Amino acid sequence: MKTVKIETGVMVMKEGKAWGKIYEDGRETNYGWMDAAYAEISNPEFCKKTSDVTYKGSHYIEELSTGKITNVKRITTIEIEIKSWI
Repeated sequence: MKTVKIETGVMVMKEGKAWGKIYEDGRETNYGWMDAAYAEISNPEFCKKTSDVTYKGSHYIEELSTGKITNVKRITTIEIEIKSWI
């Protein structure tokens, strides 16, 4: 059995890395440059400039300004192998 998921949108990218949530534990959340396979894809309708992926006054705005809005298409394929264990 095979499942395919296709996501399209935009990411803020820099040097092959995408901006995303690196760490979260319920008390703290940290963002930074990460592998695009795990970063959130944003809706291009609401993400026109790099600072649109954070909140007004965020301390990440300066770092985000070093990136670029990039169109992305992420295709995830999951193949399920069913075996009989008799």
